[in-house]
Amino acid sequence: MNPLGEVMSSSIVGFVAEAWSDVEVPLPGFGGFVKACSPEHGFDIIGVVFDVITGPQDSQHKPTALKMTREQLKLRQPHIFSLLKTDLHVAVCAHKRGSSLLCRLPPYPPSVHDFVEPLSKAELAQMGDNLEFLSLLVRVSAVPQDELISSCLANIAAARSDEYDFLVGAGRQLAQLYREDYDALTAVLNKIRPLK
Repeated sequence: MNPLGEVMSSSIVGFVAEAWSDVEVPLPGFGGFVKACSPEHGFDIIGVVFDVITGPQDSQHKPTALKMTREQLKLRQPHIFSLLKTDLHVAVCAHKRGSSLLCRLPPYPPSVHDFVEPLSKAELAQMGDNLEFLSLLVRVSAVPQDELISSCLANIAAARSDEYDFLVGAGRQLAQLYREDYDALTAVLNKIRPLK
């Protein structure tokens, strides 16, 4: 287990995780997959990062421009970084009980303070075995869907040995999802076009 932070707020459709500042695990970026480990419920809740926000921990300590590089700040005022926090905003797209991956919303949200960790390469590859979770991501309205979907598919493809075949299959699945919206389909397909 390689936790990177913990759940600060949650609902059935998404959660916000605060990243620990001292963690060695690289933070997943936009379109990256994470899971909230929820022992209380007996399953892990899997989601896709759709926003990463860094800012002050409270309203009393707002950052101001100091005309210094990050390196200069680390040398002269290293305490500044302890006043910041990074939140990952996550759209829930699946949950996992044991080895069974269920590409639908979980019956319960993760609990506040459940640990959050990135998916392993094997878990990422498993996400590509069943793309039903994409139907949940097309409902995320906070960011452009084509960007979110293409980014998460690229992350899955990179974890698989059949990258080209996977992307072709993903294109077929997307054609079904976007059968009524040709422009949206074209936007996503242009971003996931496999290179042969």
